[in-house]
This record gives sequence, C-alpha cells and structure tokens, in this order.
Amino acid sequence: MRITQRLNNNVVLVEGESEQPMIVMGKGVGYKAYPGNLIDETLVERRFILKNEPKSEIDKAATLISEIPLDYIKLSDTIIKLAEQELQAEFGLSMLISLTDHIYSAVDRKKRSITIASPLHWDIKQLYPLEYQVGEQAVAIINQEIDIELDDTEATAIAMHFISSGNNYESIQQAMNVTKVISDIISIIQYHFQIKIDQNSISFSRLVSHLQYFLIRQVKGIKMMDMSEEMIRVIINQYQSSFQCAEKIIRYLETNHQVKPPLEEEVYLTMHIERVRQTEN
Repeated sequence: MRITQRLNNNVVLVEGESEQPMIVMGKGVGYKAYPGNLIDETLVERRFILKNEPKSEIDKAATLISEIPLDYIKLSDTIIKLAEQELQAEFGLSMLISLTDHIYSAVDRKKRSITIASPLHWDIKQLYPLEYQVGEQAVAIINQEIDIELDDTEATAIAMHFISSGNNYESIQQAMNVTKVISDIISIIQYHFQIKIDQNSISFSRLVSHLQYFLIRQVKGIKMMDMSEEMIRVIINQYQSSFQCAEKIIRYLETNHQVKPPLEEEVYLTMHIERVRQTEN
C-alpha cells in the first residue's frame, strides 16, 4: 500500500493493490511518511475503505483526525461495524466523521457535568428498537473503553445517527422532526380507536416504515403513484373509520406543519391504519 496523503503520525490515506483508497490507522504509521512511500503494514491497526467518497468528506475526515485522538476514531469504527452487522446496512466515511465527533463531544460534556435533554428518548426507543439497541450497545462499549459512565439518553443520540443515515433523511435534525411527527400520528390513531398498539407487531413496524416515507415524500415534494377514482371510492367506503382517522391526521399535519398531502396519500394511509386496527381488535 502506497501513501497518497499523510493525515497525522497515526493516520494516512493510502491506495491499496486494487487501487481502492483507504484510510489506514495505527500508532506511528504516519511518522515520517511521505506520498509515494510504502507503509509499514505491521503498524496497521484499522483500515477504512473509501467507497466513492467525495473529496469534501475526505477533507472533513482529515480535519477531524487532526483534532481528535485516534482512540475515539477507532472506537467509532468499532461501533459502526457493530451497527452494520446488526442493522444489515453499510455506512460510509460521513458516518465515521459524525459519530466520532459526537462521541468525543459526549465524553467531553460528561467530564464537565453538562447534561443535554433528549425529548425524543421514549419515541426513538419505541419507534426504532433495533437502532436503539445498537445505541445501548455503543454506550456500553464507550463506557468500558473510555472508563466513563455516559447517561442512558446517549443511546438515543447515537441511534439517531444510524436512523438518519438509513432512512433517506437529509440530516439528523430532519430525522428527529419526522420522529416527533410519527409519534404524534400514532397517538392520534390510538386515541381515535381507543386502543394501545402492540409496538412489537409486524403491522406496527410496517406502519412506522410507511409513515417515514410518507412524511419524506411530503418534505421533498415527491408525488406517489396515482390511484383510480374507483379504487379510492372503494377503500373510503370499506374502511370508513380508518379513513376518518386518516382525515384527523391530515388536519393535524395541515394545522401544525403546513403540510397538505393529496387524497391518494390519505387513502394509502387509510389502508395502513386499517391493517393496524384489525391487528389490535
């Protein structure tokens, strides 16, 4: 592996035998290393393959690496690998950057006894159980490796990194906003039918997934597939109570978030509400 850029004494950008760029980490691997040199592979502790990463992300990584101790980068990489295995997903360099920065900041806040509230802690725990479990495991790893005791709510914050990356969100803030709206919609459904939805059921998972993409379509102005007037009429007539519930949700979105989905979206939402209602009866 030949060096293309030295980032610091412990991290270098290299080009492998297959000409695939990598960030290589290890104590002293970048010491007196210059572009074109072969690296001492016995010093390599971690490799992070760069898959079509834009130069801007590599520059961000270089800045991060120069400011944050190597142990935090390795720790973040360990958590990402765990998340990839548990969530059956793949995360790129941007995740390494954002998660490392978050972990470093979280530890710093804890050392200075600064607490940040997590208003969506319960919502995320219920709506995204897999990502939250990864967050819990991540906190346990951080506590053990750094010898610290982070608050349980940090599991929520870490989970949000994986939620925002894996569900077509443009930012963590957008993912948090959508999560709050989904929680409100589920409350409307439960109140309308006077039921408590089983949040471990498949129908609940499908509903949450539908609501994610439903709300993302509204934010991005994406038009869903057209429905025939006959199909719309049949669904409304057949599932009147679920349609009434969908109407309440649409009014909530229009009043509180200035969002007015088309009738097709409302009818499609009706079908998902009906599926959950039947499961709970």
